[in-house]
Amino acid sequence: MANQPLRHCPLCGTAAEAINIGLRDYAWVSEKLPGHVAPADVDFLLERNGRFLVLEFKPLNAPLSMGQRITLKQMVRKGFTVWMVWGDENIEVGVMDAAGDVKFVAGPLTPDELAARVARWFEQATRGEL
Repeated sequence: MANQPLRHCPLCGTAAEAINIGLRDYAWVSEKLPGHVAPADVDFLLERNGRFLVLEFKPLNAPLSMGQRITLKQMVRKGFTVWMVWGDENIEVGVMDAAGDVKFVAGPLTPDELAARVARWFEQATRGEL
């Protein structure tokens, strides 16, 4: 299944044809790659002392595509911590494991509570506890 074209901005709802996103529209490279391979964007990446935290944001109850799952699973296998974050106000958080499965760990959280969890991860990485 090929990636579907973006129809509207997921944040503001503006029609995609009305937005010039330049090189962030990956069509310039996708057409040069074989098969259905397409680049992925990284929603959130934080590094501290060689440890990496990745957050992938999805609307509540939205599925993770197979391509995203494979990419994020490989990141976990390389030592990255990957959190799946669903929702905007009542946030659900899960941690991805090396098999690509996501285990629910927290929710519902507010954005401030999610920020506190990110700060806690940063502090642990700073102290070398991860």
